[in-house]
Amino acid sequence: MADKARLPIKLVDKLILIEGTVDDQTGYFVLDLGVSDLVLNSRYFEGIKNKTADAFGVNGTLTSLETKWISAEFGGLQWKRRVAHILSLKHLEKSKGEKILGLIGGRFFKKCQLLIDLRLMEVEIQKDSDGPAAPFLGKTYTEPAAILPFKYKGGMPWIEVRIASVAFKFGLDTASEYSLMHEKWLPFVEAVLFNRRTVVSRGISATKKTVTSGKLGSLKVGSLSCYPMSTLFTDMGTINRNLAGANLDGLLGFDLLRQFKVLIDYDRKEIQIWRHSNAKDYPILITFGPQRDSLGFLIRE
Repeated sequence: MADKARLPIKLVDKLILIEGTVDDQTGYFVLDLGVSDLVLNSRYFEGIKNKTADAFGVNGTLTSLETKWISAEFGGLQWKRRVAHILSLKHLEKSKGEKILGLIGGRFFKKCQLLIDLRLMEVEIQKDSDGPAAPFLGKTYTEPAAILPFKYKGGMPWIEVRIASVAFKFGLDTASEYSLMHEKWLPFVEAVLFNRRTVVSRGISATKKTVTSGKLGSLKVGSLSCYPMSTLFTDMGTINRNLAGANLDGLLGFDLLRQFKVLIDYDRKEIQIWRHSNAKDYPILITFGPQRDSLGFLIRE
């Protein structure tokens, strides 16, 4: 049985999709470390009503779920008898124009090493590994630019970042097309926020919400400075109250992954990052005209 897999990434807008099989159905799944485990699309899977199981979207909304026991396979790696949650993803399929069987969350990769590399458009998974990352990365290994210990918020890893030299707790959510920050911090970061706008966003529940958006600068991960990140300012209170772990100040999404190769070592509770050599080529737009994004639409203030 394989213990390591390399999966090509299919990028749809800013969502990372990988191919896999759940209960004999093969298709694409969104890599979404912001959800706890495996979420399946109710269009293709049926479950049993579970009043104790809930999911949270980017807007902090609460959605009731069904559950079922499943077997899964990704790149030859197998997971047997895992609990999956069933939820309608109709709005996600419609907005992306893509058949999506489900979302793969953080707890699914327990005891794994997960490497996300948007430069090579690959995800690598090392299953049940107690060793360091170097053998997993093989000949391509170079010392990481930063090694960051992480803790859990539900099943999502979070790390400490700094904005204007002040420490904040940010989760790593690979399906966030924007980064997020708690709206209470908006006055604090206004001096380093560019392109401020109003955004109508939509999360896992399909509920729309109007929030403030902008390019957030002066953010550091470890000792590494990040380019300005597209960030939504929203209320994270529901997520903080209902998921176990420290209260988070924000989430890091696609803009982090396009700047850095990221390895998440779930066994050692470490995140290792390398700056992409071509990160300087990504457009970082500081403008004042109306723009559109796949997550919603922007309205000029």
